[in-house]
Amino acid sequence: MIPDTVTDRLVLSPIDAADATTVEAIFALQSDPATWRHLPEAVETDISQSRSMAEDYSRSWRHHGVGWWVVRLRDPLPGVGPEEIVGLGGAAMRRPDIRAWNVGYRLSPRIWGHAFATEIAVAAARAANAADPETPVTARALSRNVASWRTLERAGLVLRWEGEDAAEYRPTSGVLRRVYADRDLGDALLNQLIAQG
Repeated sequence: MIPDTVTDRLVLSPIDAADATTVEAIFALQSDPATWRHLPEAVETDISQSRSMAEDYSRSWRHHGVGWWVVRLRDPLPGVGPEEIVGLGGAAMRRPDIRAWNVGYRLSPRIWGHAFATEIAVAAARAANAADPETPVTARALSRNVASWRTLERAGLVLRWEGEDAAEYRPTSGVLRRVYADRDLGDALLNQLIAQG
């Protein structure tokens, strides 16, 4: 069993796709329109979507030693207890044809504004570099989601591209978005990341 990662204010537990309670908590977050304020087209409507995502991240843990976590607070906030899953995030390699760590995070709007996303992004970049320092740490963000890309910059990632190119992921195809990385990516890898959306 992979141990939790504990940061100053968070407990980060590897996503376990076999745990129905975890999958239900992920779906509660992923199906909440408030969570998707910057990309309403991505709201999940069926728990099978969350289950599939959890399986992807579980696979990353098994194959690469790093994946996404579910997020709990070490100390409660008003209305949010320490056992409640309030987000997810981490670094993962979800596709074997794209050799890059992808850092991401999604938090319940109830805990926005406390810089928890930065704490997750920093922990994710560290975990990815520890697992495989030769593989670039990357992230993608919508240009209109200023808080998200500022989080990536605070985590030490640098803007490598901004544009509106077509993408495999329909909700972000043609939307102005950004690609960040901890190093130069080269044209081939950058184009693969742009195509992901």
